[in-house]
Amino acid sequence: MANKPANPPYFDGLFQRLASNDVSTAAAFSRHVHWGYWNVPSRATCSPEEYGTAAENLCRVVCDAAEIRDGMRIIDVGCGFGGTLASLNERFSGLQLVGVNIDARQLERAAELVVPQNGNSIELVEADAACIPLPDNCFDVVLAVECVFHFNRPGFFAETERLLDQGGTLTLSDFVPSERSLEYLDTIDLSADEGILWSYGEIDLSFSISRYQELAEAHRLVLRESIDITENTLPTYDFLYSSTAGWTDARHVELFTHATRLLEKGTRNNMIGYQILRFARNS
Repeated sequence: MANKPANPPYFDGLFQRLASNDVSTAAAFSRHVHWGYWNVPSRATCSPEEYGTAAENLCRVVCDAAEIRDGMRIIDVGCGFGGTLASLNERFSGLQLVGVNIDARQLERAAELVVPQNGNSIELVEADAACIPLPDNCFDVVLAVECVFHFNRPGFFAETERLLDQGGTLTLSDFVPSERSLEYLDTIDLSADEGILWSYGEIDLSFSISRYQELAEAHRLVLRESIDITENTLPTYDFLYSSTAGWTDARHVELFTHATRLLEKGTRNNMIGYQILRFARNS
C-alpha cells in the first residue's frame, strides 16, 4: 500500500486555522505537527506556546538520538511543515538537507518556513516514502519523525537501504506496541474507525520491536537502540483535547476527541509506547 496523497480531514481545518492567523494554532503547530516532549511532564501547563516548545523538544530528542553532526547528508521523510529541517538548519552547519512529503501543501509551507543558513542546503521533494526519486547511497542519515505508521513500511525500509551510504543510520519515532498486545492489534483495523480516519488517517500500529527487527534484517539494517519516551509525551493528550476549544463544528470535536482517547487509552494501558528507534546499515 502506497502512501495516500490526501491528508486526513483534520488537516483541512488545521490549514484553515493557520491561514486565518489563529494565534493558538500558530503557537502550537506553525512548525511541527507531532507529539510533544516534556522533560518534567508533571509540570506541563499545556498552553499552545508550551506545546510548540515541547514539539520542538521532541524533534531535537529524535535528532540527538540520530547523532547528527555538521557536514552530514540528511533526508527527512514525511517532513511535514519542515520543522525538523528548520531545527537542523539552525543548529548545524554544512548540512545537505532533503525533505520528502507526499502532500504538496505541506511542502509549500516548508518552503516558506525554511531558509538555508550556516552553509546548509535544502531541497524539498514531493514523493511517496516507498518511492523516492533520488540516487542510491546519497545520505548519511534518514529521519522519519512520527510518520512511519502512515507508510508502507517494507517499501520505506527498502528505500532506506538504497538511499543510505555505508555506515548510515535510520532514526524514527513511532507508536510501538508491546509484544503482548500484537494478537489484539492484528485483529482490528484502526483506520476503519471513523474518528481515527478523520483525525489521523490510515495508520498501522502493528510493528513491535520484534517486527521492526525482522524488517530491518530483511533490508541490511540492524536495530542499534530503542528509547522509550512515553512518559515524556503524555501531556500531549491534555493539550490536544484543549486545542479543540475554538472549533466550530461539534462533530469534528467529537471525532477528534474519540480518536485521541483511543490512543491515550492504549498508551496508558501499556499496549503501545512512544519510542525512538535507531537502525544502522550493514555493509
